[in-house]
Amino acid sequence: MVALENQRYGRNKDTLVNKTYIDGGEYKRKFDNATDNPEVNKSLYDCSKTALKHRSGTTFEDMYWIDSETGRIVAKEIDGFDIRQVNYSPKTRKVVDEYPKGKLITVHTHPSSMPPSAADFNSSFINGYKCGFIACHDGKVFGYTSEQMISEELYSLYIGQYIATGASEFEAQIKALQELSKNHLIDFWEVR
Repeated sequence: MVALENQRYGRNKDTLVNKTYIDGGEYKRKFDNATDNPEVNKSLYDCSKTALKHRSGTTFEDMYWIDSETGRIVAKEIDGFDIRQVNYSPKTRKVVDEYPKGKLITVHTHPSSMPPSAADFNSSFINGYKCGFIACHDGKVFGYTSEQMISEELYSLYIGQYIATGASEFEAQIKALQELSKNHLIDFWEVR
């Protein structure tokens, strides 16, 4: 709790969320066509906004699981204190394991404001999610799908190669994902 409170009071300025932007129409409109289901889109926006405000100034992540047909939130992890990751509680694990494959959509925060990681794609594939969304602390939103595992080592290798040529960490991750998507059944996009 002390770590969370210290971060909330501005000790981690890199992960502060612009709450005015998150509350504004431009951010809300990003979700208007996130999926073809208006109820899901509303839940994605509401969960993203709530999670970003909750985790502003921290390196912790919140995650929500949404029924892809009704837009109902069926599980959430919002109390974790693991840095830049989400661990499933037994209750969440039970929901995920019992839900039909291809029926859940996830949304979680990324305090570093980076695109989906290899672990995000692999988790989506292993758990049979329809798709996932990432609400970045800088206001970006990414969507992604995965129909197969990807090598975290290969992903890291690509990132290292792009950084060695002068790319920023963000650019290197985007380029690595573009390279992986050529030979893997994954897809990602920025929601605008």
